[in-house]
Amino acid sequence: MQKMVYGIATCLWEGWKECCESWNATASEKYSGSIVFNKRVLDAYQIIFKETKEPIIAYIHDDVMIYEQDWDLRVLKQFEDPQVGLVGFGGALRLGHPNIYKIPYELPQLARYDFMSNMRNAEAHGQRFSGECDVATLDGFAMFVRRSVLENFGGWPLGLPMNYFMYDNFLACQVRRQGLKTRLVGVDCEHLGGKTASRMQLPDSHSAAHEWFYEEFRDVLPFAVEEI
Repeated sequence: MQKMVYGIATCLWEGWKECCESWNATASEKYSGSIVFNKRVLDAYQIIFKETKEPIIAYIHDDVMIYEQDWDLRVLKQFEDPQVGLVGFGGALRLGHPNIYKIPYELPQLARYDFMSNMRNAEAHGQRFSGECDVATLDGFAMFVRRSVLENFGGWPLGLPMNYFMYDNFLACQVRRQGLKTRLVGVDCEHLGGKTASRMQLPDSHSAAHEWFYEEFRDVLPFAVEEI
C-alpha cells in the first residue's frame, strides 16, 4: 500500500483534470486517488476517509496546480516525525485574536495572522515562504492529514454549521487537541481559487460557522507558534 492517497472533491469545472494531473506529473511517484463528485465539502471528505486506507490523505482542491518536482517527498518527510499530524502548502503563525475570550465576540477575532505560502501569487495573500516550519493553521486548498488524526475524532463531522467554511481551522484545532503539530511546506504551486465553489449554491452560513467554531474550540484558542 502506498503512503498517501489523493482525496478529490469536484463539481467537474472544466480544468479540474488538468490540475489533478499536475500532482502526479511533478510527484516522485504516482499516487492513486479517491474522487467524489458533486457533494458538499465535508460530505465528500468523509466519503474519502471511509473509502481509503492509506496512512496519509491528501485533501487538495481540484483547482490547485503543483509545479515543484518531487514535492511529495518534502511533504511525506514531515510525517517521519510522529508528532506531526497535519501538513499543508499555505499556513498562518497565529489563529485567533490574543484576547478572543476576554472581549465580546466579533467574527474577525477568528482571523489567521501572518499567512505564508509559496503560491505563484503568495504576496497577494501574505508572505512568500519556501521552507518548512510549524504553523497554527492551514488554508484548506492543500491539506495532508495523518489518518489516525481523523480516526481519533471519528472522521469529518456532518450536519454542523461548519462545512464549506472553517473546516481547515477545524482540522488544525483537532490536531492541536491531540498534542500534535501542523507543518507548512512551501511548495511551488498555484491555487486558481473558487472553481468548484462557483458551480455550487453554498447553503452554509458564514457567520453561523464562525460562531460554532468560536464556542467549540475554547480549549485550544487562541494559538500561535513562534515567528520564524
